[in-house]
Amino acid sequence: MNVKDKVCVVTGGASGIGLGLCNRFAREGAHVVLSDLKQDATEAHAEPIGAYPVACDVGREEDVQHLVEATVEHFGRIDLLVSNAGIGIDGGLDTPTDAWRKIIDINLMSEVWGAKYAVPHMLEQGGGYLLNTASAAGLLVIFDTVGYTVTKHAAVGFTEWLAAEYGNQGIGVSLLVPAAVKTPILAGKEDTPEGQDAITTDQLADMVIDGLAKEQFLINTHPWVLEKFAYKARDYDGYIQLLRDDRVKAAEAAKATAAA
Repeated sequence: MNVKDKVCVVTGGASGIGLGLCNRFAREGAHVVLSDLKQDATEAHAEPIGAYPVACDVGREEDVQHLVEATVEHFGRIDLLVSNAGIGIDGGLDTPTDAWRKIIDINLMSEVWGAKYAVPHMLEQGGGYLLNTASAAGLLVIFDTVGYTVTKHAAVGFTEWLAAEYGNQGIGVSLLVPAAVKTPILAGKEDTPEGQDAITTDQLADMVIDGLAKEQFLINTHPWVLEKFAYKARDYDGYIQLLRDDRVKAAEAAKATAAA
């Protein structure tokens, strides 16, 4: 898919990865719909790139429906929906039930609702494209946030289903699985291994443009993610043991830091 002259909707578009994609799509000549939670931030970031601002709380089905319908009403079509907005909530089994419901709605159900309302328009107009942002945590495991790991795994499964179900009906589907990206989430972690491994949002946007052009299902940002994912597929028990070993190392490092 070439985004030039296409109507491209991006959720979570006022910061981080979403803003990087909006900026790049605009430079490529797309008609960008920049969507985020707050109207003032949405308008502030849309104006410099000539994007159409639509505020949306992706954790609410009616908001996602409105986003799609407002786009079609304004432009007459929707060519690319990037379901990118997401949150992280730290915690394990102590994660409160209301926090589970919130992260499920934002990280998973927003993508379900996006497809639910966009796909009928795309089928009617003869084609379209869905790009869902998951995370490397959708292929592997992040210890500090079980909610993020679980919802991103679910997003991967849902996006695979979309590709299988609609790939022969003119709907392209891609899955973005970024690892470390230089966004506000990494603030203060620049000197950590994760921070040192981080790419810029411009670098990520380059990868997305290339992946869309190739209509590539999996758009990966860091080679080590696929290497570890391949190991997981070859030796699942070995992968689980590796996770356990990493957990022990993390606990020992925390004790050493506390004692210093």
